[in-house]
Amino acid sequence: MQRRAVVVEDMEVVARAISSILNLEGFEEVEVVTDPREALRVIRQVDPELVVLDVRMPHLTGAQVIQALGKRPGQHPGLLVYSATPKEDLDRTLQGSGLGYDAFLEKPATLLELRAAMKAVLASVGPR
Repeated sequence: MQRRAVVVEDMEVVARAISSILNLEGFEEVEVVTDPREALRVIRQVDPELVVLDVRMPHLTGAQVIQALGKRPGQHPGLLVYSATPKEDLDRTLQGSGLGYDAFLEKPATLLELRAAMKAVLASVGPR
Protein backbone atom coordinates (compact mmCIF):
# COMPACT_ATOMS: atom_id res chain seq x y z
CA MET A 1 0.00 0.00 0.00
CA GLN A 2 1.28 3.42 -0.96
CA ARG A 3 2.00 5.81 1.91
CA ARG A 4 0.11 9.10 1.49
CA ALA A 5 0.30 12.45 3.28
CA VAL A 6 -1.24 15.90 2.92
CA VAL A 7 0.56 19.14 3.83
CA VAL A 8 -1.71 22.14 4.50
CA GLU A 9 0.53 25.21 4.63
CA ASP A 10 -0.07 28.59 2.99
CA MET A 11 3.63 29.34 2.50
CA GLU A 12 4.56 27.29 -0.55
CA VAL A 13 8.29 27.15 0.21
CA VAL A 14 7.58 25.71 3.68
CA ALA A 15 5.02 23.28 2.25
CA ARG A 16 7.50 22.02 -0.36
CA ALA A 17 10.21 21.58 2.29
CA ILE A 18 7.85 19.51 4.45
CA SER A 19 6.82 17.54 1.37
CA SER A 20 10.47 16.73 0.65
CA ILE A 21 10.96 15.52 4.23
CA LEU A 22 7.91 13.29 3.92
CA ASN A 23 9.30 11.84 0.68
CA LEU A 24 12.55 11.07 2.50
CA GLU A 25 10.50 9.34 5.20
CA GLY A 26 8.98 6.98 2.65
CA PHE A 27 5.76 8.76 1.65
CA GLU A 28 5.27 8.09 -2.05
CA GLU A 29 2.31 10.45 -2.48
CA VAL A 30 2.36 13.87 -0.82
CA GLU A 31 -0.31 16.39 -1.71
CA VAL A 32 0.44 20.04 -0.93
CA VAL A 33 -2.48 22.37 -0.22
CA THR A 34 -1.65 26.06 0.04
CA ASP A 35 -5.27 27.21 0.30
CA PRO A 36 -6.89 25.78 3.45
CA ARG A 37 -10.32 26.05 1.83
CA GLU A 38 -9.24 23.08 -0.33
CA ALA A 39 -7.87 21.06 2.60
CA LEU A 40 -10.97 19.04 3.47
CA ARG A 41 -11.65 18.04 -0.12
CA VAL A 42 -8.04 16.93 -0.63
CA ILE A 43 -7.83 15.10 2.72
CA ARG A 44 -11.02 13.18 1.98
CA GLN A 45 -9.94 12.42 -1.59
CA VAL A 46 -6.40 11.29 -0.73
CA ASP A 47 -7.26 9.47 2.55
CA PRO A 48 -3.76 10.13 3.92
CA GLU A 49 -1.91 8.39 6.70
CA LEU A 50 -0.61 11.77 7.91
CA VAL A 51 -1.72 15.42 7.69
CA VAL A 52 0.73 18.21 8.52
CA LEU A 53 -1.31 21.32 9.24
CA ASP A 54 -0.35 24.96 9.78
CA VAL A 55 -2.57 26.95 12.15
CA ARG A 56 -2.24 30.54 10.99
CA MET A 57 -3.44 30.75 7.40
CA PRO A 58 -5.68 33.09 5.39
CA HIS A 59 -9.35 32.21 4.80
CA LEU A 60 -9.44 29.32 7.32
CA THR A 61 -7.32 28.68 10.38
CA GLY A 62 -5.88 25.31 11.26
CA ALA A 63 -8.38 25.14 14.13
CA GLN A 64 -11.23 25.61 11.66
CA VAL A 65 -9.81 22.81 9.49
CA ILE A 66 -9.62 20.53 12.54
CA GLN A 67 -13.21 21.41 13.46
CA ALA A 68 -14.36 20.71 9.90
CA LEU A 69 -12.56 17.36 9.91
CA GLY A 70 -14.54 16.41 12.98
CA LYS A 71 -13.97 13.13 14.78
CA ARG A 72 -11.31 11.02 13.14
CA PRO A 73 -12.40 7.38 13.15
CA GLY A 74 -9.63 5.11 14.33
CA GLN A 75 -7.41 8.18 14.74
CA HIS A 76 -6.64 8.26 11.02
CA PRO A 77 -5.20 10.30 9.59
CA GLY A 78 -2.51 11.22 12.07
CA LEU A 79 -2.59 14.98 12.56
CA LEU A 80 0.59 16.96 13.18
CA VAL A 81 0.06 20.68 13.78
CA TYR A 82 3.08 22.77 12.80
CA SER A 83 2.71 26.43 13.70
CA ALA A 84 4.11 29.66 15.06
CA THR A 85 0.79 30.14 16.89
CA PRO A 86 1.17 29.08 20.53
CA LYS A 87 -0.18 25.64 21.37
CA GLU A 88 -2.26 27.14 24.18
CA ASP A 89 -4.19 29.31 21.70
CA LEU A 90 -5.10 26.28 19.59
CA ASP A 91 -6.03 24.23 22.65
CA ARG A 92 -8.24 27.06 23.94
CA THR A 93 -10.03 27.23 20.58
CA LEU A 94 -10.65 23.46 20.52
CA GLN A 95 -11.46 23.17 24.24
CA GLY A 96 -14.61 21.23 24.95
CA SER A 97 -15.09 20.23 21.30
CA GLY A 98 -13.79 16.69 21.69
CA LEU A 99 -11.57 17.41 18.69
CA GLY A 100 -7.83 17.50 18.65
CA TYR A 101 -4.56 16.57 17.05
CA ASP A 102 -1.81 14.04 17.68
CA ALA A 103 1.21 16.34 18.02
CA PHE A 104 2.08 20.02 18.03
CA LEU A 105 5.40 21.36 16.78
CA GLU A 106 6.25 25.02 17.17
CA LYS A 107 7.84 26.93 14.28
CA PRO A 108 10.64 27.27 13.65
CA ALA A 109 11.66 23.66 14.11
CA THR A 110 14.72 21.79 13.01
CA LEU A 111 14.63 19.02 10.47
CA LEU A 112 15.27 16.50 13.24
CA GLU A 113 12.40 17.86 15.35
CA LEU A 114 10.01 17.70 12.42
CA ARG A 115 11.04 14.15 11.52
CA ALA A 116 10.74 13.04 15.16
CA ALA A 117 7.26 14.59 15.48
CA MET A 118 6.11 12.86 12.29
CA LYS A 119 7.36 9.51 13.51
CA ALA A 120 5.71 10.01 16.91
CA VAL A 121 2.35 10.80 15.28
CA LEU A 122 2.53 7.74 13.06
CA ALA A 123 3.48 5.56 16.03
CA SER A 124 0.57 6.91 18.09
CA VAL A 125 -2.08 6.24 15.44
CA GLY A 126 -0.69 2.83 14.50
CA PRO A 127 -0.66 1.12 11.13
CA ARG A 128 -3.56 1.34 8.72
